[in-house]
Amino acid sequence: MSSLRLPDCIEVPSKRDPTRETCLNAADNLERELQKIGFTKWGFVVYRCTYQSQEDWDRFMDLFLYTVTDYFEFHKGLDMLEGFCPIVFEDPSFDGATTALLRTHFRKWVKTAKRREQGIDTLYTSGRYIFFVMVDQEALEFVLNSNPKAVITTGFVRLIYGDWEPEVNKDGNEDKELEPIEGCTQEDVGWMNIPYDEVQSIGAGGLAMCDMHDWDMYYARPPEMQALG
Repeated sequence: MSSLRLPDCIEVPSKRDPTRETCLNAADNLERELQKIGFTKWGFVVYRCTYQSQEDWDRFMDLFLYTVTDYFEFHKGLDMLEGFCPIVFEDPSFDGATTALLRTHFRKWVKTAKRREQGIDTLYTSGRYIFFVMVDQEALEFVLNSNPKAVITTGFVRLIYGDWEPEVNKDGNEDKELEPIEGCTQEDVGWMNIPYDEVQSIGAGGLAMCDMHDWDMYYARPPEMQALG
């Protein structure tokens, strides 16, 4: 996903790595984006939707969070991890939950989260309050069984658009050509599979998708996986 790039940053060396332009440094881009909107905390909310094994979940989280450290270490921006706050919602009632159920919970959380977490009232927002991550048993197994040294990862998590609503067909003729996903046969089902090693780093660190237009630019219908890098 495209990072924030300001005109006055073009050809300016990064303060973290002078050998590269600041617009090509993910840590610099994230810092500017947070400063622009006055936020200090970033990172997507994660919903745990599988409870078969605590050991497997712990292994998953180790891998999931390590990728963020590794990414910002490459950009010499480990200082940005001070604001990395990926809340994990864990509740057995989420086991096997639908995306619709999780959206209801997420939207309720968002109503007070921005003021509570960032300490300011602002019209600006960030991906933290628009999207969230869902990890079900299928995603967990793909991550744990993926090869971290592979050129293309097979491990994924689900990135859910919190404000998505199904389109209303006024003619009553819904497209039946696509395989139903949670009963939805539309092209856009409001979520997509994202490589687990990109979503909290490339995604949350440089997320530009703040409206449906941007979502449409990146969207890939499941089961296809959409790489962000």
